[in-house]
Amino acid sequence: MFPSFIFAQRIEVYFSKDVDTALCDSLGIEYLPDGCDVRLDSLLAVYIAEAESSVDMCVYNFDDTALVFLSPAIRDALVRGVRFRIVTDDGFVNEAVIDSLEAWGITWINNSFGLGGSGYMHCKFFIIDGRDEEILNDIVIISSSNLTVQNLRNDANNTIVLYWSELTDAFESQFNIYWGSPSDTPNPDSATFRSGFPDIIPHAIDGEETSVNLFFSPQYIEYEDSILKAFASADLQSFFCINRFTRDRVEDTLRSIFYNGVNLKGVFDQNEIAYENMTHTGADSTTFWNISPEVFIDNLESGKLHHKYLIVDCNFPALDPLVLVGSMNWSANGFYNNNECVLIIHSYEVAQKFFAEFATRYVEAGGSFVGIEEKPVHRNETMRIYPNPARNWLNVFPTGHIKIYDIRGQWVGDFCPPIMLCNLPAGEYIVRQGHENRKIIILP
Repeated sequence: MFPSFIFAQRIEVYFSKDVDTALCDSLGIEYLPDGCDVRLDSLLAVYIAEAESSVDMCVYNFDDTALVFLSPAIRDALVRGVRFRIVTDDGFVNEAVIDSLEAWGITWINNSFGLGGSGYMHCKFFIIDGRDEEILNDIVIISSSNLTVQNLRNDANNTIVLYWSELTDAFESQFNIYWGSPSDTPNPDSATFRSGFPDIIPHAIDGEETSVNLFFSPQYIEYEDSILKAFASADLQSFFCINRFTRDRVEDTLRSIFYNGVNLKGVFDQNEIAYENMTHTGADSTTFWNISPEVFIDNLESGKLHHKYLIVDCNFPALDPLVLVGSMNWSANGFYNNNECVLIIHSYEVAQKFFAEFATRYVEAGGSFVGIEEKPVHRNETMRIYPNPARNWLNVFPTGHIKIYDIRGQWVGDFCPPIMLCNLPAGEYIVRQGHENRKIIILP
């Protein structure tokens, strides 16, 4: 049955460094971030203070710097009866935090618990009220930041807050895999951080005008391919900020789209293998690019560039703009060994907010946007398609007859929304209504 109402609730984007609003204005950026100069611990304290039933925290590391903001919020939440569960990496040893957790009676485990795992617990996600029956209070927070002094005070990081119950459920299911149980008590007989962990979460979640893909490392090969397809999906623009980039399949994918005319720009935290290959500064000439894209090493006044994000076609709302974000660096460890989170958000608004931050970091690093593609005026466009990408159904506003063509331009059929997609193979299509055309993606 066609769902009468699917609502992707708010998606908020925060950065730990400031953005250059004058630069953003000159580039015609329509949506600025929801907050800048925002630390993860202070933001997280706000949501813990509003929690009604549960808080589940999965983070690589946690030191006493974060206790300044988190301690009052956690203590008050415990008085209200909020239940906490915490998962960290086995390198988490901060005595002040451990003493506080024990004093509060909060149970925490690390990735050596139960069946264990082979790499780091490198995820940074936080679930607010994901374990009660109410769906309107569900919040999931995904960050590139750890709760450590360096990440909180100095480094460039991003945090996304999603008010989205279906997504919260998916993160809760993954947390329970690490915990070994949906209860307050972890179960060592089933808790696992290993490759081959149960693949039980939905990897594509549709909402109104927004859809997301969600993947966790160690990656199944089909999901690594799905992530690489996001890298390859750019029609005109591909911009990235990355802390670690050594993964050859990612580099091969970016090289391919760059050679096919995509405007590729990037900022690296340090002189990684991929940077050397792109800029012809490495020792292995066989991996050089024929033409160098516009990539730079960051020039932050303090701290490191700790981001792990990619923005695709952020200036073109009709081309399925997306942001790939999360905890995963583009490395073999990121894909195959560590426990990581990758979220792909198909949203023009979110892509614009990340573009504001990218543009600031890129110009700081020495880049220029002279000659960047003009953004088409889209406010007068009348046709809206949602969700896009789609799987089971598709709606078009305004309601009326449309034509669908495959990517080769062959007519598929005439339809009247809502459109059930069960008879259309996965792939790219063109929807035409009057004189307007939109590209859509149908997921398998």
